[in-house]
Amino acid sequence: MTDMTRDLQAQVSQAIVDKAALAIQGGGTKSGLGRASQGRAICLLEHSGVISYSPTELVIQVRSGTKISDINATLAEHQQRLIFEPADYASQATIGGTVAANQSGPCRPWFGGVRDSVLGVGLINGLGEHLQFGGQVMKNVAGFDVSRSQVGAMGTLGVMTEISLKVLPMFAAEVTLVSSMSSTQALQTMPAFFRRNLPVSAVSYWQGNLYVRLQGSGSGVDSAMRSIDGEPLAAEQAASWWQQVRECQLLEASSQQVLWRRNVAATDAQTMCGPDSFINWGGAQRWQLLHKDQAGPEGAVQYLGGDRTNEVNGPVNSVAQKLQGKLKTAFDPHAIFNPGRLYSWM
Repeated sequence: MTDMTRDLQAQVSQAIVDKAALAIQGGGTKSGLGRASQGRAICLLEHSGVISYSPTELVIQVRSGTKISDINATLAEHQQRLIFEPADYASQATIGGTVAANQSGPCRPWFGGVRDSVLGVGLINGLGEHLQFGGQVMKNVAGFDVSRSQVGAMGTLGVMTEISLKVLPMFAAEVTLVSSMSSTQALQTMPAFFRRNLPVSAVSYWQGNLYVRLQGSGSGVDSAMRSIDGEPLAAEQAASWWQQVRECQLLEASSQQVLWRRNVAATDAQTMCGPDSFINWGGAQRWQLLHKDQAGPEGAVQYLGGDRTNEVNGPVNSVAQKLQGKLKTAFDPHAIFNPGRLYSWM
């Protein structure tokens, strides 16, 4: 549990002098994401620990190298949780990498994603300056958009040193119901879970089975169970299932395969919904494995595998590219942070 901020600043300053690119590293669980990028390693794994935690204010501030599993353990002592349900990848994932990769769990459509939980960040920019953005309470919106701009940036805008996050109480009860149906039936069923007043927190479909997770008060969950078809999974089975969903274990790409992902409207009954597809987020997120020589589905992100020198995150229109380019220049004028990791031009 060490504050390495000054050491990290020194490494950034030296990279500026040397005109050397930096490859920001943590637990290594996101190393296969984004484009291939080279640089001098700057590791944040030892820059870890809880800086402050106020259970009554529902806010925790941690250093970016802090592992998700350690944050979960700290919150659990007060019966609280991270809202966006991130994967911990066998206790190796860090909060910095999770925020940088914008990785939200299966509850995303109902409780929001990473961006919705971030209240503020500390950042070492491309001039070696240590800056603070945002606050530690939701009502303090000064610089809030700047904090959120780090979400999904894959470390291309600077070295995040600390992150403030909103948290919530744990649920009193939880059950996962599973029912057999075709993918067509599942896509017809899923949209209703966004409309009905039920304590739904996750809905996914895989290989002929629809999984619906209910979380809330004991009475609320019991009541909802009576209105939804399906057999309850044992608690251990349910925990294992949602861990596989969070960690993308259901579709593991071989060296000859590419894992594609696309976010769509939950009502879309045409896109990536065949028998070999995994459907998450109540129908709003689709996953599919294809041979590396096959063209990916239109509009999909090349999530894992294949040629990582491609624009794996898909095309960006000229207006968005111009804005992102200006943001990159403002934060990283010497272009030293993870160059090309997000896009070839960034």
